[in-house]
Amino acid sequence: MPNASWESRAAAKRANILSAIPPEWRIPMHQIPSAEACPRVTEFARQYLSEEELVITETPPMDTLVHIHAGIWSAEAVVRAYCHRAAIAHQLVNCLTDAFFDVAISTAMQLDQYHRDTGTLKGPLHGLPVSFMDRFRITGRETAAGYVAWLGRIESDATESLIVRHMRSLGAIPFCKTATPQSMMLAETTNNIHGSTHNPHNRLLSSGGAAGGEGALLAMRGSPVGWGTEFAGSTRIPAVFNGLYSLKVSCGRLPMRGVANVRTSLPSHNSTIAMISSDFAFLQHIAKLSLGISNREEDPAWLDMPWRQSKIRELSMRRPVYAALEFDGHVQPQPPVRRALRSIIQHLRGAGYQVIDWNPPAHALAVETYFKIIGADGAQSTRDQIKASGEPPVPRLKDWYYNQAPQPLPLPDYLALLGSQEAYRAEYQTYWKSTANLTVSKLPVDGVILPVCANAACFENTLSYFGYSAIVNLLDFTAVTFPVGLIDKDMDPKLDSLFAPVSKEDEATHQSYDPKAFHGAPVGLQLMCRRTEEETALKLVEMILQAQAQTPTFFG
Repeated sequence: MPNASWESRAAAKRANILSAIPPEWRIPMHQIPSAEACPRVTEFARQYLSEEELVITETPPMDTLVHIHAGIWSAEAVVRAYCHRAAIAHQLVNCLTDAFFDVAISTAMQLDQYHRDTGTLKGPLHGLPVSFMDRFRITGRETAAGYVAWLGRIESDATESLIVRHMRSLGAIPFCKTATPQSMMLAETTNNIHGSTHNPHNRLLSSGGAAGGEGALLAMRGSPVGWGTEFAGSTRIPAVFNGLYSLKVSCGRLPMRGVANVRTSLPSHNSTIAMISSDFAFLQHIAKLSLGISNREEDPAWLDMPWRQSKIRELSMRRPVYAALEFDGHVQPQPPVRRALRSIIQHLRGAGYQVIDWNPPAHALAVETYFKIIGADGAQSTRDQIKASGEPPVPRLKDWYYNQAPQPLPLPDYLALLGSQEAYRAEYQTYWKSTANLTVSKLPVDGVILPVCANAACFENTLSYFGYSAIVNLLDFTAVTFPVGLIDKDMDPKLDSLFAPVSKEDEATHQSYDPKAFHGAPVGLQLMCRRTEEETALKLVEMILQAQAQTPTFFG
C-alpha cells in the first residue's frame, strides 16, 4: 500500500497479526481485563492453555530438547504449544510484530518426519522454537523495526540475518518477531504500528526497550529463548524489568550482518547482539552453540573465537574476585536496586568470595559523550524514516523531532568526541588492571556487579538515565543480567527525608520511584566483564546463583 495513509498501513499490519492467530486461540475481548483491574497477567494466561501445553512451555528448555530428541514429544507439539502461548501473550501485553505460526508448525512437522525417516536430528536445537526482535531479517517476512515506512518489504534468503541462519542450522524454528520502538533506540517499546508493549508483571509499567517485545514474550513464557540487540542496554533493560537472564556480547562474537538499522554516527563496535531467556542454563547452552560461530566470515566484524571452555576451567581452579558498584556518583539507584546489590554482596561474602568496592573513572560524563557521538549526525536518518510515511513521532521523541534542529556536528568536534571516548576506554582498562593491588589473589577483579538501571521499574516515558547500562556498550564489554527478587513496598520505602540529590537526574530518578505502584515487579542486576569475556561472565553469574541458593534469605 505505497499510497495509503500511515494509519491504514499500521491498521492492516495489526489485523494481519490477529489473523495469524487461529480462532480457537483468540480470547474474547470481554474476557481481557483492563490493566487497572488485573495488572499482572503471567498467571492469568495459564487458564487458556491445555495441561499438555502448560507442561511443555513450563519445562526447562534443556529438558524440552531431551524430550524432543528422545521422541517423547514431537517438535510439532512443542512448537504448537509455544505458538499458542505466544498468541495469548500478544493479546494480553501486545508483544508481537509478526506471527508465522503456520510456517513454524509446518517446519516442525517436516523435522518430525526427518527424525522418523533417518533416526537423526537436524542439530542440537532440533525442533525448538525461537523468537526474534523485529530487527532480525527472516526470509519471507517483513522487517518494520518500528517504522511504518518499512512495512511491505519482504526479506529474501539473501537478506536473512546471519544469526537467523545460524539458528536454522542448529535445528531451531523461528516462529515470531517481537516489538521494538520507533527509532529502535528507546528504553521503552512503543511505535505507531502496534502501540505500546506492556510489562506482564504489571501492565501499568514499562516492559523496557528496545527489546521490550522479547522481554514481555519471555516473561509470559511464550518463547524459550529470544534474540535482541544492544547499543545502550536495549536487551538488558527489558531483561531486568521482566525478571529474565540476558547476555550482551562484545563486537564480533556474534554476527550483526543482516540486522536492520538506520544510519547513525555510532561506531559499529558499539552495537552488538544479545540473547535473552527465562532459564539461565539454557542461556549458557545457546551461548556455547553460538559464540564465534564458524562460516560467518561474511560479517566484516566476525571474530574467529569459538566458545572457550578453558576460561571456565581456569575460573574453577581458583576463587574469583568480584567488585560491586553501588553508586556511580551521579544517580543513586532506587531502594530495591540497592537492596538487591547489597544482598548479592552478602551472598558472595557469605560463600567466601572477596568483593571489593568499584571506583572507576566517572561513568556519567563518558556516557554523555557516548550519546553525543550517537547523535553527531543530527539523527537525520531516523528523522527521514519517520517522515517517509507521514507518521508522527512517538511521545518520547516529540521534543527532539519538533524542537531540535538536525544540526550535524562539525567533523573536528566529532573526532574530538571519538578521541575522548578512546582515552576514557584506555583509562578504564588501566583502572581495571590496577585492582590487582586490592585483591587477595593479586589478580585483577574478574567481574563487576552493578545495576542495569538506577530505576527499579518505571512507567512509560519516564526512564532517562543510562549511566549504568550504556557504559558496557561504550567500553564494548560483555554483561550478563540476572534476576534477584521482587520490589517490596514495605522493605523498599521511599525515604524522602534521607535523600540528598547530587544531580538533576538523581532528583528526577528519586521522584519517579513509586513503591506502591512498583510492588511485586522484578528487580535484577548485571555482571560486567572485559571485552570478549563472555564465558567468564556466564560462569561468574553461575557462581552468584549458587551463592544465592546457599543462603536464600538475604533479599527478604
